[in-house]
This record gives sequence, C-alpha cells and structure tokens, in this order.
Amino acid sequence: MYSFCVLQEKGDGGKEGEGYNLAKAVVAIIRNIWVAYSQKIFEEREEVFYQSRQNMKGKSLHLIEEVLREKDFSVERLNMDKPLQEFVESLPRRDVDLVFNLAVRASEIYDQAFLPSLLDALRVPYLGSNATVHSLCLDRSLIKLSLRGIGIPCPSSFVWYPGIELPESLDYPLIVKPRFRTHFSPIAMNCIVNNQDELIEKLDLTFSETHEKVLVEKYLHGREMVIGIIGNGDNLTVLPILEVKHDEETMILQSYLDGATCPAPLQEDQQIMLEGMAARLFNELNMRDYASFHLILDQKENIPFFFEINSLPLLYYRHSAFPQMYEATGMDYKGMIARLLEVAKERIGDFA
Repeated sequence: MYSFCVLQEKGDGGKEGEGYNLAKAVVAIIRNIWVAYSQKIFEEREEVFYQSRQNMKGKSLHLIEEVLREKDFSVERLNMDKPLQEFVESLPRRDVDLVFNLAVRASEIYDQAFLPSLLDALRVPYLGSNATVHSLCLDRSLIKLSLRGIGIPCPSSFVWYPGIELPESLDYPLIVKPRFRTHFSPIAMNCIVNNQDELIEKLDLTFSETHEKVLVEKYLHGREMVIGIIGNGDNLTVLPILEVKHDEETMILQSYLDGATCPAPLQEDQQIMLEGMAARLFNELNMRDYASFHLILDQKENIPFFFEINSLPLLYYRHSAFPQMYEATGMDYKGMIARLLEVAKERIGDFA
C-alpha cells in the first residue's frame, strides 16, 4: 500500500481569525475552491492551440468553474502571475478549502512544483501530485534513473555538459533535449541529430540556452502512445490509450485531435502490459489524482520505452490528450472535471 496524502499532519501552529483557515483539518467540509493558473501562460498556449478556433479561447477555465459552481462551491481564480512576494503574502488572507491546481509558474525549471510546495507548507489541500513528484518528473535525467531502477524500459541516454568527453560508438540518430522540461521548451525535429558534428553543434546550442546539463537519447522509431490514469492507490482507472500523430515536418503536436486515435489499435496483450506498467509507475512514484505517461512502441523490438511522465497533464478543452482519453470512456469534459474533484476530495478525507 502507498500513502499519497501529505495533509494528515496536525499541528498547533495554525492561526485563527482574520479569515485564516488555511490549516483546516482534512475532515472539514469543502466550500471554497481556488482554480490556480497562470493567466499569461494560459493565454500564450491558447493562442497557439486555438489558432483556427478562436471561439475556444477561455473555454477550459469557464467549464471548470461552471462544474464547480454547479456543485455549490464558491469559486475564485488564483492567478500566479503576481510578483512572488505579493503572491505569497496574499495567501493567508484568503479563504480556501481546496485548490484545483492547473498552475505552471514562469520560473523555468521546476515551474509546476512551486505552488504545491507552497500549499504543502500552508497545509492547503490541492488537486494533483506534490512538489517532490513534480520536480522528479520535470527532470528528464532523474526520472529515467528512477524508471530504470524499477525495471521500466527507457531509451538509452547520457547526460552531457561542457568539459566531458562524448561516449564512443554512438548509435545515431539521437535526440538532444534540455535536462529539465518546462512549459516553453517543445521538442522538435531540429532536436534530432544524425552525426557527431550535428550532435556537438546541438549540444553547445542547448547548453548555451539553458545553462544546464543536456540529455541525449537514442531516437526511437515507433508508435507514440499516451496513457492516462485517474484515481489513487488501489482505486485507479486507466483511460483508453491514445496514439499520437505528429506533424511529420516539425514533430511538434499541433493538437491531440489531429490524427490521434483513441482507443489506440493494440493487441490485447500489448494493452494489458501498457496499462499495468502505467498503473505500477503511478503508485511507485507516489503520484496523486491523475497523470499521463508517454511511450514509444519501438518498431524494431516491439516493446514500450517510456520517455516522458506528465504529473500535471494539460486540460485544454478540445485540445489536450487527457480530456480526449477521458471522453473516450463515454464521459464529457465536465464529467472529467467532476471526477477529478471527486478523487481529490476522497484522498483528503472529505466524504460529505
């Protein structure tokens, strides 16, 4: 059995009065919910995601708030774009029982770990995994070490930084990635290298842009799959698996609606294997509430290689993979939001 909730600790250092209810016991009834997000990042993403569908802008947040209000919660938006000191100082003066966390803060590495770490310090319940899990999943190097440690196949890789020698007898093509995943670092075709000269050039460029170690992986040819999970502990639901189709020229996914297939056409033994591996990873990593796993079914070896884990899946309406996988179960977007709220409430002990 695994423990997912970090909110059980009780202390006597909480403040009373002045609207300060951040240290409520987990058995308290949830009435006030914040929807945490970065307006700047949301608008930037929607500008890209909905270039040809302008009427979709703002739809995701609107539907989330609509679901919460239909369930008689008081809902307030928590915009993460304020200056850090102003943002932190404002939290104790606000009334909140649960944070519906969609927040990525524009702070480069570990950007989505910031709010969970702050909420844990204030003992505020929230949707999704904690800061430790987010930080691990954002570090491409550490997550691969973790996966290999529990026997999960990953593409062969090495970490480079100036001053170290390249391994001998490299098997091209390779793909060069920043060590840390951020909201502004998409992986594209120009990250793939086919010889040592291209590799050295790309390594120098990536390091100069990030000033961090660079991850180099074997580029695998195969079918890309996304597996979504919702729930906690022994009560997990693995969503229908989605097969991705990238733009062949750019390798950047324009929308999971474009050419994606869900459920993916898989043999029964493949589906059982992938679902079992994803559920195992979810629990082994102490993830909470929901997550998605990206893998390649290698066309040579016909086995899955995991290469990205998203502990904070995007929930953009009519765009993101997670909502599309959920809707393949026969439920709609609003049903997904209601279910996410339900699993978070169950985890923190509110059965009202």
